[in-house]
Amino acid sequence: MALRGYLREGLNAALIMGAGDAIAQLVIEKKPFQDWDIARTARFTTLGLVFVGPALRKWYGTLDTFVSKQQSATRRGLKKMIIDQSCFAPPFTLVLSYVVPCINGEQHGRIVDRIKENYLSIMQRNYMLWPMAQTINFSLMPIQYQVIFAQIVAVFWNCYLSTKLNER
Repeated sequence: MALRGYLREGLNAALIMGAGDAIAQLVIEKKPFQDWDIARTARFTTLGLVFVGPALRKWYGTLDTFVSKQQSATRRGLKKMIIDQSCFAPPFTLVLSYVVPCINGEQHGRIVDRIKENYLSIMQRNYMLWPMAQTINFSLMPIQYQVIFAQIVAVFWNCYLSTKLNER
């Protein structure tokens, strides 16, 4: 049963990350359809399947045990958001900032340089979107829908992140 949950979240993340990358290329980067890098979209999609979806499912399940259920939904949601955005978001974003260019064939030294250049601005953008989204998520959504809620918000985040992490 748990394996099906991880697979479901992986598939959801794969579809949403793939959509985010496709939108990033075709709308934000304004590539003509014939120049769409389908392999790049496939790599971003695969990352959602094997890493992002399962990692978020595990994290949200773990996070749910950290905060007492004996308080209001709003207070609980705020506490979970603070833990999420201080303990999970920074290392998760750092891993993605390394893995995406890595699976695109960039060399280690160049990736490290790009992280030094871009990581703080990515995190600044993260904090413009995710604290509010996660407060709503953790306060109002049942745990079984929290990953999919976050992934729906992540369509927009993934457009930005894909564009930023695929800059050459």
